[in-house]
Amino acid sequence: MKARRKPGRGGARALLPALLLAACAPSPEEQARRSIDSGQAVAEIQTFFDARAQGLPLGQCAAVLTGVSPIQISDRTARLDTVRALVEAGLLEEVAGAPAGEVRLAPARKAAHWFRVRTRNPALPSSIELCYARRRITRAWLVGEDGKTLNFAYRLVDAPAWTGDPRMRAAFPFLEPALTKELVATGIAPFRDGRWFLDLADEGITLPGQDEGFYACPDGRERPDPGCGG
Repeated sequence: MKARRKPGRGGARALLPALLLAACAPSPEEQARRSIDSGQAVAEIQTFFDARAQGLPLGQCAAVLTGVSPIQISDRTARLDTVRALVEAGLLEEVAGAPAGEVRLAPARKAAHWFRVRTRNPALPSSIELCYARRRITRAWLVGEDGKTLNFAYRLVDAPAWTGDPRMRAAFPFLEPALTKELVATGIAPFRDGRWFLDLADEGITLPGQDEGFYACPDGRERPDPGCGG
């Protein structure tokens, strides 16, 4: 007569390897560190920005003047060096329909592929942005008390020739440091459930004392033109 097996022993033996595996599984903090060390984090961030290019040749973009097309500004503002630079570089061109004392500008036909229309808030008008570079992620590292928050650094590359135009560099001081320095995004993404949660709503860059957009009166200019913003 066969001995009767005690109930539950086989199930306990089957459960033991699973418990051992669970005990040996890396913690979220360790998973995050391994993601950094293996290059996975940098690859994920790069993929995120490449996908956000929306079919444009470049994905790093900034608002232009008023942000709405056609751009309607006063004659005085149209004479500012910032506006003249955009026109003389062939990026904006004058269009008909402006009332007396004002000028209407729109993206030039030959430069249309550098522009995109963006709606940040459905309740507000769409804005036009001028795309001037692509982000190349250079490194990433962990910060924060939880050891699971991501910072990363990047350079802006593949800039078109017009970004080096002396008129553009003089009118928009942010271009030179933006296109020559390594930039840092801080506290940008948490690590949860085995992956980085990249929800980078703001694609702009931040440079001390300077505005990142192609506006009539960029911040950080020591001596803006008389009547700037008029």
